[in-house]
Amino acid sequence: MITLSQNFHNRYTPSFQAYQKTFVMLKPDSFERHLDGVIMNKLADKHLQVIKQWEGIAPREKLEENYVQHKNKSFFPAWIDFLQSGKIRAMLVGGEDAIDVVNALKKSVRQELAPGEKRFNLIHSSDDVESANREIHNFFDVEV
Repeated sequence: MITLSQNFHNRYTPSFQAYQKTFVMLKPDSFERHLDGVIMNKLADKHLQVIKQWEGIAPREKLEENYVQHKNKSFFPAWIDFLQSGKIRAMLVGGEDAIDVVNALKKSVRQELAPGEKRFNLIHSSDDVESANREIHNFFDVEV
């Protein structure tokens, strides 16, 4: 009979990562500052796959739906105006634990490339599975 040594049990930690899809959007300031390629490379470095993407001036109703949780806040109209001020890149992104990986990447990008910014912070990503499903469906009219 083959038995595993106690040493093996102490070293082995199984990985239960799950393939997920999430929504990522590069905001107009990422293009204005010519950082879109830098951010795309960072996504690729994390082994994330862009499954679908759309680039251009987003329709106001799509942007409003993406940020519907802020609709009654005073900054909302100006926020949507900013997002319509230039092109965006909306992406359906997939990968292992994509939501957590992209959110960590978003935090890193903002700290490195847009420190202290609340409005001009380059990138948006879905906070959780529910928002990812809603945002993906909103921009790409597909079910996740």
